[in-house]
Amino acid sequence: MRDVILYMSMSLDGLVGSEREHPGMAIPEGAELKQWKLERIRTAGAHLMGRTTYLEMASYWPHSEDEYAAPMNDVPKVVFSKTLTDAEANWPSTRVARGELAAEIAAIKEEPGADVIVWGGRRLAGALAAADLIDEYRLLIQPLVLGAGEALFDQLPASRHLKLVEALPFSSGVVVHIYRREG
Repeated sequence: MRDVILYMSMSLDGLVGSEREHPGMAIPEGAELKQWKLERIRTAGAHLMGRTTYLEMASYWPHSEDEYAAPMNDVPKVVFSKTLTDAEANWPSTRVARGELAAEIAAIKEEPGADVIVWGGRRLAGALAAADLIDEYRLLIQPLVLGAGEALFDQLPASRHLKLVEALPFSSGVVVHIYRREG
């Protein structure tokens, strides 16, 4: 069975979105962090995202020359949306998941292939976390304090205990914390 792995950039104060700065864009990632991220994208079985993230990425990656473009374009994508009808037309290898979140995730996990990633998308990531559908969190903690913005875990119905698996510091100041669900 495939795992669902969330990658999320966040500030030291736990914010994943803000009108002040974007936690994933505020600090230049540096070559070693970019390589680490590329290795994980290249081996993903699928990339899960919400509609807003999909629309942003679909307008950019198919035409980009960035090193991220090839794996982003090659990895199969699943967009969670009740309103999109044909995601494949905008970004090849993309399908739309319209069903109930837990049922869709259960079906994706049963498919053959490598683990699937959720890369950003605060609303989808928050809903997955609230429903306890994330097997592993890979939080890219930025050396940045925003003071105001959107939190990843604001949809949780109760506290959740996670087990720290690894912490990876990078020269950019970003520290990746990897957590797994307990139990």
